[in-house]
Amino acid sequence: MSPAHEHQSTGVPGIDERARRMARRLLAGAGSAAVSAYRLDPSVGGAYVAHALDVEGLILIAIRPQPGTPLADAPDDRLVDVRLDIVLDASEPGIRVTAASAHVLGTLRWVPANWVETVLAESATPACHCAVTGEDPLGRVSELARTPGARLALVQGSRVILHGPDGVSRHMVEDLAGQGDEEAVAARTAWSPLDVLDAHEAVRSVGDLSLRALCEAVIADEAPGSLHSRRPSAGVARSLIERVLVVDADPWGVTLMHVGSDETRTVLVALPGAPLAPAEIAPALGALADELLPARFQLG
Repeated sequence: MSPAHEHQSTGVPGIDERARRMARRLLAGAGSAAVSAYRLDPSVGGAYVAHALDVEGLILIAIRPQPGTPLADAPDDRLVDVRLDIVLDASEPGIRVTAASAHVLGTLRWVPANWVETVLAESATPACHCAVTGEDPLGRVSELARTPGARLALVQGSRVILHGPDGVSRHMVEDLAGQGDEEAVAARTAWSPLDVLDAHEAVRSVGDLSLRALCEAVIADEAPGSLHSRRPSAGVARSLIERVLVVDADPWGVTLMHVGSDETRTVLVALPGAPLAPAEIAPALGALADELLPARFQLG
């Protein structure tokens, strides 16, 4: 769904740039990924995998295939048509809210056991290591690939379809794995999964009143960001009414969902001074909310 409007200010990424960043983030290791051999047996569900994007545009996956399934029985020298689905859910406890999903059709080739260590050693990812935790998506792939019963595979696909906050978009995988200026900035500012959790907690600490003021200000074109969607709140649990849910956070913005009694609206609040570290988000949002709240009270 296209946003109803977008308030742009200096440094605020546009829709296309946000979509590329989200697609790159998902392919690089964020979210939960599953792979299925849809042509061999469409009835078999996807198997969960650890995944990472190589700078050459290959997607490395580590998987523990269930014995007797089409993937487990495929020989090393056979190319298998697969679908890779990656889903990024919000970190809100007790509620499932999907922030974005990515889908790739491609071919899978198993890495022979005697080549696993060589492939892992020679692979490189466009995402950087976290400065605090040292975490790299490739590290998660390597860890799983080395466990008993697990295997390493390479998935090659040309396009990824992203279902994101701004709607549906298509991207070339090789472009997302590139080493241009945009990719370099994304790599330097990439967050680890722990960083994302810290950022969610930081946003939540701002409080519902301030977060609601931010949502309303973006919708009223009084703060940088965009309105992603609006839909009726029919069928929503009563316990969620008038809550503000934190759907996603990254170095450039925070996606919030305000569940009203009549309408649910999802907005992106662009972060002043972005890109920011997780520890900088709460002060930035708090300062922005402090500017907006007096005017909001007067309007109310």
